[in-house]
Amino acid sequence: MMRTLLILTLLLCSCTPKLTAADPPEYNVLFLISDDLTYTALSCYGNTVCQTPNIDRLAARGTRFTRAYCQGTYCGPSRASFMSGYYPHATGELGYRNPRPRIGTRATWSQHFINNGYHAARVSKIYHMGVPGGIEGGGHGADDEASWTERFNSKGPEWKAPGDGETLQNNPDGEKPPVGGNTFVVVEADGGDLVHSDGKTAAKACQLIAERKNSKQPFWLGVGFVRPHVPFVAPRSYYKPFLPYSKMILPPKVKDDWEDIPKAGINYCTSINMKMDVRRQKKAVGGYYASVAYMDAQVGKVLDALDQSGLAKKTIIIFTSDHGFHLGEHDFWAKVSLRD
Repeated sequence: MMRTLLILTLLLCSCTPKLTAADPPEYNVLFLISDDLTYTALSCYGNTVCQTPNIDRLAARGTRFTRAYCQGTYCGPSRASFMSGYYPHATGELGYRNPRPRIGTRATWSQHFINNGYHAARVSKIYHMGVPGGIEGGGHGADDEASWTERFNSKGPEWKAPGDGETLQNNPDGEKPPVGGNTFVVVEADGGDLVHSDGKTAAKACQLIAERKNSKQPFWLGVGFVRPHVPFVAPRSYYKPFLPYSKMILPPKVKDDWEDIPKAGINYCTSINMKMDVRRQKKAVGGYYASVAYMDAQVGKVLDALDQSGLAKKTIIIFTSDHGFHLGEHDFWAKVSLRD
């Protein structure tokens, strides 16, 4: 489902004790979010090609949702909505801006916890940040400063990472080198996890958890991973299970699939207008899966750090994505679509 939102929780938020001045808060909150992640790429949802053992172990010990939907089919509106608690049409943010001008002094999700005695930190992308440009620059993007006690960004090389790269989109003759922007580019990158943004994000999150181990003040920690958002960049080792790309299986092609879809319902990215032949489509799937595998490994590091800190039993863990993603279903690619 294009709008399906994966949410894994160890404890349901509705079970959290009501916070009052007289009753000290008990549970920490660890909020993990992946960028442009479709549930169909996760092994805990039945994918037998892309293995996600760390997200799977979280699902096994928590609650896995199968009928949850986001409020916006692309990054900015969705993130502004779940952080503010308002629908996109209420925040008025249908693009890539901060919702604060429309919500005024109303507390955001993490800000509400700050107001109730929590330390709230952000690592990387929670509100909208441009990918790859914002990650290359290392700035705050459309972040809301009032939502955090402290905040950290994770700069990365993105499509400029050394390695073997190819632009798949609008490159039928193969003459374009890897390019920036919101473009389907695959980079089998040299170096290890810490070269890239998500590796740095996991390391910083682990550090913050360790620092809070002996604190009497509870925390709300938001950890934002930018993969598998394009460009599909991950260390070379994460690509091995998906090589050769020719073995990747594409979704079934349905004859006259678009005949019952209004023109406005045809996604902005299709196999046709992106000029991606079957070879490129299969490589796009393999590159996406490698990015998911890399992101999953970083999730595992953060979960391990929480377990090692002794705080896991008193921490609510939430894992989600900002929205779904097409990998060739209906010959659609990327986000924005409302189709399954």
